[in-house]
Amino acid sequence: MPKGVDYPYFREALDCNNIHQMDFVGPRYIKGDGRFYSLNVIDLYSHRVCIESQRTKADNQVASSLLRCWKTMRMPDFLQFDNELSFRGSNRYPRSLGIVLKLCLHYGIQPVFIPVREPWRNSVIESFNDTYNKKFFRRQWFPSYAALKRQSKYFQRFHNMRHRYSCLMGKTPMEVIAQEDYQPVLLGPNTKLPQIDDIPDGTIHLIRFIRSDRKLDIFGEKFEVSKELVYSYVRAAIVTEIHRLQVYCGEELVHVFEYRLPKD
Repeated sequence: MPKGVDYPYFREALDCNNIHQMDFVGPRYIKGDGRFYSLNVIDLYSHRVCIESQRTKADNQVASSLLRCWKTMRMPDFLQFDNELSFRGSNRYPRSLGIVLKLCLHYGIQPVFIPVREPWRNSVIESFNDTYNKKFFRRQWFPSYAALKRQSKYFQRFHNMRHRYSCLMGKTPMEVIAQEDYQPVLLGPNTKLPQIDDIPDGTIHLIRFIRSDRKLDIFGEKFEVSKELVYSYVRAAIVTEIHRLQVYCGEELVHVFEYRLPKD
């Protein structure tokens, strides 16, 4: 990352469930019971976490894990993650959008992709991933995948109730939520993964660094931007209902491109 370059995007949450960060841990291995991944989600404001273990990175498993997470934490305004293929969809058909993006848009959540190869932009979940490894996975022996899934939920509950953060003035995540008198509206416990054929209306954000070639990379497609944007971070917003790609530098709208989606 170039030093001294301004990065004003999605750095601070306004309240509970304003911004969630999501990331994979893994693959990890259980002796005699194979490989697994942990899909970890954290609320940027309260640091409450949700841990969902799954066997693969398949996008349908990610979507199912997210749905379970939203049943306990509530849906965020923004869900921020890296550029993992299972989060975005297909390299061959980048505008078709994958199930994870469609699920977010279906529920009114705005996905946010951090810059490519800059994992520190998701520093809060990255820090929790380190805690997960050191305080949970490396400290116990798990006789089976089922046991790990069960124990991960105990660890999730312990973290949310007992882990004190200096950035929260020594409070635990659940103490922050109680202090805010926050009453989340949760998905019903029987909510099933919806069948979403068409691309719902909504906005998808991609934060990108513009290099000397002036190319803005949107899921592998390249758009040329003005030379004034070289060596700066921009926020590209795919607005699905109007088939437009809007490019912002800070809060200033600097480019609009047509971005046709297979909606009809």
